Amino acid sequence: MSNKSKCKRTFVFDLDGTVLNSKNEFPKETKTLVQNIVGNGDNVVFATGRMHISAKKLLDNVFGEDIFPIISYNGAVIYVPGEGFIYEKTLDIETAYKVIDFLREKNIHIQTYVDDNLYSEKDDDEIRLYAKHADVPYYVVEDLKALEHPPIKMLAIAEEAILDSLIEPLKEIVDGKANVFKSFPIFLDIVPADANKGIALKFLADYLNFDLGSTIVFGDNENDIYMFKVASKRIAVSNAVWRLKEVADFVSKSNEENGVLHAFVHLFPEYVRGIDFSSGHTNSNIVNTTSDNKAAE
Repeated sequence: MSNKSKCKRTFVFDLDGTVLNSKNEFPKETKTLVQNIVGNGDNVVFATGRMHISAKKLLDNVFGEDIFPIISYNGAVIYVPGEGFIYEKTLDIETAYKVIDFLREKNIHIQTYVDDNLYSEKDDDEIRLYAKHADVPYYVVEDLKALEHPPIKMLAIAEEAILDSLIEPLKEIVDGKANVFKSFPIFLDIVPADANKGIALKFLADYLNFDLGSTIVFGDNENDIYMFKVASKRIAVSNAVWRLKEVADFVSKSNEENGVLHAFVHLFPEYVRGIDFSSGHTNSNIVNTTSDNKAAE
């Protein structure tokens, strides 16, 4: 990405629930679309709640090259190709301990992310399914509080209604020292208070000298609201949470119907050249995203 890009557009894409479908697949049409954007001299950034290692592996498998800035961990980490990590925030360790104690007491699955590694105290279905979806290894430890370094992020996994009931109590526990929000119906994220996709996007814009007034963001969940607040145009897929759709400038089709591409057809048709729409969005038009060339279930 050029350091002199004030006149360019910058497109920022969330991954899960926005670009990727429910089978963790990246449509080939969207791959071509992204390549068209880059070929036009414009910028592409991916902003995700995923671990950096997970997002980086997925994008490398799809595009075969390291060319995209990545905002990961819902804004706690920023990576720039050729430069490495330029930004990282971690949770206050005492706050992390309080969250662990509270979720243990409630018997809620909790996992932590330390130095881009995934840890859990239990080798249960939640951690196994999450690791398979993210295409990352995980490590089972006796005590999450014994890890030497503070976590970048913590994640609670449970049924949607259960997590909804925990949001306000957790906000009281962290007492302003962390952000608590859902990145997926069954995922409740706890990240540093000064870390979200909006703060990270503003930092990256300053660092790479691109204009937020020419920045278009795509998302589906509550964690995307922060970057919706700082961008010039906001696009939600139809499967997005209602809070995001309320502040969106355009609501596209769902991620299962390639809502990202649909939005470009309506709003930015100059980027859809060379894309074959004749065969529809079937499994034959999917780019495998996992390292073993099998889409995660």
